[in-house]
Amino acid sequence: MNRRGFLHMGAMALWPVLGHTPFPQWKVYRQLHLFIVVDREDELACDLGRAIAHTLATELPESRAMVTRARDGFRVASLLSTKQLDVALVPRSQFTAWQQNEPPYDQLEPTVLQAIFSVGDYVLISRDDFLSDHAALVNQTLQSYL
Repeated sequence: MNRRGFLHMGAMALWPVLGHTPFPQWKVYRQLHLFIVVDREDELACDLGRAIAHTLATELPESRAMVTRARDGFRVASLLSTKQLDVALVPRSQFTAWQQNEPPYDQLEPTVLQAIFSVGDYVLISRDDFLSDHAALVNQTLQSYL
């Protein structure tokens, strides 16, 4: 085998490694930041989510809170039920429908949810495995500053 062929084979072998998403780093990044997922089609939820994330990032800097947007309400539910994200801001009607396992939420893995904070017709929710101390701290902070 000539040198050029050897280099070509080496580059081909490294190609999948170089093009791969660093998933373990993304998982760690998600654990270090409090992502609040909202439905990007719901402008009010986006605005409230930004206000909540800003308040938490300012008052609880260790939370590193930030808002992220999912393509629709069902995707928000999917991200929580699959444990990809921990906290969401959803309309109260969506929260109720999800808790009662109504369509389309009946397509998802059953998830026990808890309300952390309410603002207007929206509820900040998480799964029941979200630490209760963290949920209480988020609730107290938001009640004090919003």
